[in-house]
Amino acid sequence: MNFLVDLALVTATCLALGLVSKYLRQTSIPVYIIAGILLGRSGFDLISSYNFVEWLGKIGVILLMFYIGLEFNFKGIKEPGRLFAGCTDFGVNFTAGFSLGLVIGLTLIEAFILASAVYISSSAIVISSLIENKRLIYPEAETVVWLMVFEDIMLAILLVVLTSIMADSLAMIPVSLAVTLLLIVFISVLIRGLSIFISPLFERDDEIPILLIFALIFGFSALAYLLSVSEVIIAFFLGSALSGVKSFKRLLGTTIAFKNLFLIIFFFSFGMVLQFQFVTLSSADFLLALLALITLSILGKFASGALIGKRLHGSLETGLRVGAYTTPRGEFSVVLLAVVLGMGTGISELLSSLVVAYVILLSLIGSYFAKHGDRVGKAMMVCINTARTRISELLS
Repeated sequence: MNFLVDLALVTATCLALGLVSKYLRQTSIPVYIIAGILLGRSGFDLISSYNFVEWLGKIGVILLMFYIGLEFNFKGIKEPGRLFAGCTDFGVNFTAGFSLGLVIGLTLIEAFILASAVYISSSAIVISSLIENKRLIYPEAETVVWLMVFEDIMLAILLVVLTSIMADSLAMIPVSLAVTLLLIVFISVLIRGLSIFISPLFERDDEIPILLIFALIFGFSALAYLLSVSEVIIAFFLGSALSGVKSFKRLLGTTIAFKNLFLIIFFFSFGMVLQFQFVTLSSADFLLALLALITLSILGKFASGALIGKRLHGSLETGLRVGAYTTPRGEFSVVLLAVVLGMGTGISELLSSLVVAYVILLSLIGSYFAKHGDRVGKAMMVCINTARTRISELLS
């Protein structure tokens, strides 16, 4: 019955720290990771059934991607400027993150994970922040939403590439992409073809709708596993396919509740399994690497946002607001690390420590930028205009 004691510890600790984060009006993700660190292998080592907690955490990742898929929309991909925006965001930030990873001595795989952390924001958090902070009326809101859609697409591709690299089969990347694409098409066609049969099932008032949802999620995830395809990718596109079934929307609240519970356990389990020495966090090399990573993440988003704003909206200040709103939170680097660890591959203490500190600090900074993006944009424009004036004076 040790797993019951573990679950009691997990839920009670996360509840206490979650209440503290809500009281301080901060995002809860970092505190759940901290809870895992405190109770896990790098802390007091109070968890006995690690495998069970990890297993619950993996369900959280699958449900997270399923939920993001529900909110995903393919419309607008071909509209003018949007492809430029997505490619600019990826090119600037992924390249910068990958370069930094190599400079600080990470392996190619670890640099790939770091680059993904710098590039990927968080569609769920960013879009929620736009709504909560009443930013949807701003001209750049549609651009920000599109960038999140593009990042979701790229996340699926990055996961395929990462799992192929981890399997030492670079030559198999095209095959993996093809198998993944075929499975996605199969799911979409199947759900559309069976919608007339499953739609009435979602309208029932008993346990059948919930059983059907989880049967679909776990069934297709199991099929993906058997075909050596990433389960989280399939969960994402299954959510996208089910979003077209009208009767399913009435169950959205229930699926979100399940997702929130298991996702909390996932972030806890991530901190729980990490093994690093706290002395690493105070070393000069680590602090310099962390400072460089955070600075690069913020400046990269502002740089790509400025290019996008100038091209799509004809306004540098608008682009700077785009950069503020899309500042990465780092939680998808946790997902990518979990994929790597799940394949039995070790990760350097430097990378795991960087990811933990990065998620905690960027969550706070990103929340501030999301709330005060307009002020940040104006302040940066003042700095840019002042610099332009001084340069002009020097040249004249």
